Amino acid sequence: MKRIFFRWLFLLLMTGMGTTACRHGSTATETDSTDSTMATDTTDIDSTLLLDSEDKGLSLDTHTTEVFGDFIFAFTHNSRFQAERVRFPLPVTELDGTERTIRSGRQFRSEFHLPGNEYYTLILGDRSQMRVLQSDTLVDNVTIQCIHLEQQTMTNYNFNRNQGRWFLNSCTHTPVAHELSSFFQFYEKFVTDTLFQQESIAEQLAFTMEDPDEEEDDIEGIIDRGQWPVFRPEMPGKEFVSIDFGQDYPNPHRLLFLQCGISDGMLDIFTFQREGERWVLTSYEN
Repeated sequence: MKRIFFRWLFLLLMTGMGTTACRHGSTATETDSTDSTMATDTTDIDSTLLLDSEDKGLSLDTHTTEVFGDFIFAFTHNSRFQAERVRFPLPVTELDGTERTIRSGRQFRSEFHLPGNEYYTLILGDRSQMRVLQSDTLVDNVTIQCIHLEQQTMTNYNFNRNQGRWFLNSCTHTPVAHELSSFFQFYEKFVTDTLFQQESIAEQLAFTMEDPDEEEDDIEGIIDRGQWPVFRPEMPGKEFVSIDFGQDYPNPHRLLFLQCGISDGMLDIFTFQREGERWVLTSYEN
């Protein structure tokens, strides 16, 4: 497959996602009542989140409609910009349904962390949904999800675009989406059990890769199940970050699992199909 560049997705990946994952089940409290916004809090800014003060790329005021990747780059690199784009008090819904609020920038920063993965994923219902990746101006709501495979839960960071600008407006801890629960139970074992993974590969696996001699061409073919270990890429496990831009799953028995490398910009596409009670990898595109 040709090297694919989705502008907002690539920018999102290259940020390393900074601080966009909320600590699961955190009950941090705020001790500084005067710290009502991060914009006025200059004593505890995490220097790792800041770009050079002269960097002009953080200003999005001139954009009529912000590209989500541009926004996230600024959001995860500058604490003052975060303060402007978090809807305080920020509602947080815990896994048991209890609700609380984050009322300040200091508390916000203490709770936002990211699992250290090198991949970013999207789970799609069909290929037509990939067109949204080419222009996020088609959507006004995006959720960044941290998937916790062992617990079968996820932390959701819900962003919406208001008058062309993106804002974080809530954080929720939930079980994995019902329509994906069967797949995630399968996927946890798929990435941790080598024998199970081998048994979950189609006997004849459709395979597509970029022609090393002609970048504009692809090489397509079929590989036997036994050849899979030779081509198998590293895949995220335990915890990983995924994106939900409103895609649905019209066929519950077929999913596309997209994995993009943070450092190299390459895209892997895995097609999984459910056959009876088991999921099977039927095609792989690199």
